[in-house]
Amino acid sequence: MKKLIALLAVSMLSSCAVYDAYMMTKYDSNEYKLAVEIRTDAHLAKTECDNPLASKINAQAIADKTQLFEFYSEHIPRNDNGASASRNLNEIAQGLLKRYNSGDKVSPTFCRLKFEGIEIGAVTVQSVLAKRPR
Repeated sequence: MKKLIALLAVSMLSSCAVYDAYMMTKYDSNEYKLAVEIRTDAHLAKTECDNPLASKINAQAIADKTQLFEFYSEHIPRNDNGASASRNLNEIAQGLLKRYNSGDKVSPTFCRLKFEGIEIGAVTVQSVLAKRPR
């Protein structure tokens, strides 16, 4: 009887592992590439925050790229966490662009903090995406 219970427990654990592996989103190199590009762009853009014109151009570029990332991620099956992360990155980038487009002066410190937030978010997304099964 103990052997039967052990056999059932092992088979249940194995089937749960198979189900989890099937229901998990697979590694997507395009999604990963977009996360790395956003991270790199944010890292480079924060060094140009002292130049208002370059900062505004960088804000527009990163807002476009995070929008692309959100659109790409949202329809991948079983990718709720990836879609949510891309949505959050896009909200930060769109907020920065909105501030530049409002006509208000954007301080270099605010610019750096926003780009650092985007960079940190992209690092987190990148590490989560890299751990997906291939």
